Amino acid sequence: MTHIQKTILIIEDERVLAQALQMKLSKEGFTVEIANNGEEALKILAAKSIDFIVLDLLMPVMDGFTFLEQLQEKKLHIPLMVLSNLGQPSDQERLKQLGGEDFFSKSASSLSDIVAHIKHCLNVE
Repeated sequence: MTHIQKTILIIEDERVLAQALQMKLSKEGFTVEIANNGEEALKILAAKSIDFIVLDLLMPVMDGFTFLEQLQEKKLHIPLMVLSNLGQPSDQERLKQLGGEDFFSKSASSLSDIVAHIKHCLNVE
């Protein structure tokens, strides 16, 4: 069986969380790119093939909502999950409209839960 390398883009301005996720995903065999905001993420997407995105909502320069709008405008269909502490119903509704179906709360989700979800979405065991 051949192992297909999947690349995950983490868009997160909290360096400690981004690095912890990167370490955990790398150990699982994923290639990981990190962007500190939506603008950096768009530059990475223009240069590399990305299989899955982990997206924070509250970031400097370009927030997660604006990033999702840009993805829609560019017609980029990349599976993603939102990892944020923004959990208001209005935020959830706006996310769904922008294609961000999978929402995980930073405070209520373990790294293992996040990695398990990514593996499930990408059909990787």
